[in-house]
Amino acid sequence: MTEAGRSATGAESQDEPEARRGEAELLLRAILDHLPITVARYDREGVFTFQDGKGLELIGVKSGEFIGKNVLEIYGDHHEGMDDLRRGLAGEASQKVHEALGIVFETWFIPVRDGRGEPDGLVCVTLDASASRQREIELQNKLDMIERQQKAIRDLSTPIIEVWDKVLTLPMVGVVDSLRIAEVMDNLLDAVVSKDARFAILDLTGVDAVDTRTASYLIQMIQAIRLLGAEGIVTGIRSNVAQTMIALGLDLSGVTTVGNLRAGLKLCMQRMARAGEAASAPAK
Repeated sequence: MTEAGRSATGAESQDEPEARRGEAELLLRAILDHLPITVARYDREGVFTFQDGKGLELIGVKSGEFIGKNVLEIYGDHHEGMDDLRRGLAGEASQKVHEALGIVFETWFIPVRDGRGEPDGLVCVTLDASASRQREIELQNKLDMIERQQKAIRDLSTPIIEVWDKVLTLPMVGVVDSLRIAEVMDNLLDAVVSKDARFAILDLTGVDAVDTRTASYLIQMIQAIRLLGAEGIVTGIRSNVAQTMIALGLDLSGVTTVGNLRAGLKLCMQRMARAGEAASAPAK
């Protein structure tokens, strides 16, 4: 290679770092000028050496306004994030989300180290996260609304009906899983107490299938009803549901079962009559 060629190659290699540095500065300038972001650089004592970004407009501060001033003296102990800033100056990275002036700020505390690896200041990058936070709130509100709607649907599909004074029925329809039956159990036991019920009829005529945990829950529900001083009666068990219970080896000897809801209601009336209680319509 000629001397001229070597000189040209050397010049190009020297220009490459300058070109990359210029490209990085261009990208940083675009970010600082157009995004709701603030970047601050502090030396190891907490003195501002750099402060810029469009996000400064949100807090009424001009670019570079605090350069040469100590952030610890400006804000003292009365500013959100000062503990994180002190830890950052000590070399501990962290991230914090806080709200001030009606704005949600997300800040990254990024320690800077010298050639020996010792703390040598801090870079803080703060972003206006209000829009993303608002989207999170809206999404959570939608999820909460969906959950309320699903609960309403579950309540409609498993209504607790007081057919006579002290007689409750719980007609269940469709596929009954363990989650649904657990919620139904809570509602039914509350109704037994609040209505001072003597009988609670679980009508499974419309139940297509149950899982293994659900079958066990049904037995537990009958036992819980008994502990409350009432009697649980199961009506309308289909053959496949009965087979599931038998396959699980569940003890059904203490469970009163009849073929359908009408037979269950008739049984309640007979037992109340024998006990000298008159069956009557529930109070309005």
